[in-house]
Amino acid sequence: MTFFNNLGKKIGSAAEATANKAKEVAEVTKLNAKITEEEKQIEKLYTEIGKAIFKSDKENPESPVAELCDKVLSAQRNIQQLKEKIEEIKVSKEKEPEEAE
Repeated sequence: MTFFNNLGKKIGSAAEATANKAKEVAEVTKLNAKITEEEKQIEKLYTEIGKAIFKSDKENPESPVAELCDKVLSAQRNIQQLKEKIEEIKVSKEKEPEEAE
């Protein structure tokens, strides 16, 4: 009978340790999720700060971020050119059936 009592106590202790570990893992996971949420918020804020600085400094050659602003402006021009090419393609495709008639 003592054997079964000891076995029961050991199983109970193991179950309790497992439950405690599960609670710990759940809490750590929850905290890590909150950290990730805060990091995403920081990234959004960095983006907002960057946009604000770009807006105010994009035409200031003395700005410490002038080179980066120039790169953004260049990329914006490239995007505009690509959009124009897309529009040209669409327009030329629309005209093709008319020419075939």
